[in-house]
Amino acid sequence: MKKLVLTAALLLSMPAYAGLDGTEVSLRTLAQAKPSSIPVVTSFEHATVIGSGIEYPDVADLFNPATQSRSGFAHSLVDVAIDVASDHITIDFHNSAPFTRFASAFENTYVFRFDSAAAGDIIGAQIDNSVTTLGLQPSDVRFAGNELFINVEGLAFNPSTVARVNLLAEGGPLPVPEPATYAMMLAGLMLIGWASARNRRI
Repeated sequence: MKKLVLTAALLLSMPAYAGLDGTEVSLRTLAQAKPSSIPVVTSFEHATVIGSGIEYPDVADLFNPATQSRSGFAHSLVDVAIDVASDHITIDFHNSAPFTRFASAFENTYVFRFDSAAAGDIIGAQIDNSVTTLGLQPSDVRFAGNELFINVEGLAFNPSTVARVNLLAEGGPLPVPEPATYAMMLAGLMLIGWASARNRRI
């Protein structure tokens, strides 16, 4: 029984892995007309800390007013809402009118850069086809180093379009255990302990 209690205490003292919550991610977009062209950054890099809610609610979040740029530069981008969650990224197009299609090019790409410590947990990325209605193909999504590239060149969309990309860890999506998991584990261990003590009394 003492061993069982010790095991339960050890499990409960282990820190819960919370995916990417609390780590920093930065976002920029880039365009490249042809494979031989020099990539052009089409927006200013903007960093935020990953948590619940929409981190990039509109295109204005990518605009740094302290940086000298021609007027309206940032607002020429498609106005989307981007939610960077602990284990996935969702792009929502409900603000996108009057745009209906991304420009055609070799690259018309969202680039998400994760801090090095967080990136160590990510081994890849995959389109979630259960919710994605944007016409992304597997070749449009890649994870390299500590950056995720989502190439949307030439894709059509409307205000109801959604794109979701899951971040993958070894063995599957990034694990995000909930407190209820540990509560259930403790309850199970206590039940085993109770049954063991009862059997010894009989």
